[in-house]
Amino acid sequence: MSDQLDLSGKLYYTISEVSDLSGVKAHVLRYWESEFPSLRPRKDRGGSRRYRKRDIEEVLAIKTLLYDEGYRIAGARKFLQQQKQGGGEAETQQLTMGFGQLDRQEQMEQIKQDLLEILDIVKGEKKKSAKG
Repeated sequence: MSDQLDLSGKLYYTISEVSDLSGVKAHVLRYWESEFPSLRPRKDRGGSRRYRKRDIEEVLAIKTLLYDEGYRIAGARKFLQQQKQGGGEAETQQLTMGFGQLDRQEQMEQIKQDLLEILDIVKGEKKKSAKG
């Protein structure tokens, strides 16, 4: 991935520069920091984030997993942890949605099924709270 980046020899990049480089908005980058322990840019005395080249590569890997591969946050986090530990891909395959590989009709059906499951859960919670 680093071959594709033009990082012009700088050691540190601001969050706005990383946002421009990656195409990910700054507030999303800040959220990812809370969700991915491996993404920890340094902060200067003023509290501004300073991303290194490896941080930018991590951002691009997360972006690919979430946006292109269809992983959810937890699945992407686990995948990255296993990659760092040299683990296999077999277990993480179950964590992918595969959503991007479905056609539009199949995507809509999957969304409908997910929403119905959520509705059942909510109805179940309402019944529990009414009894208690």
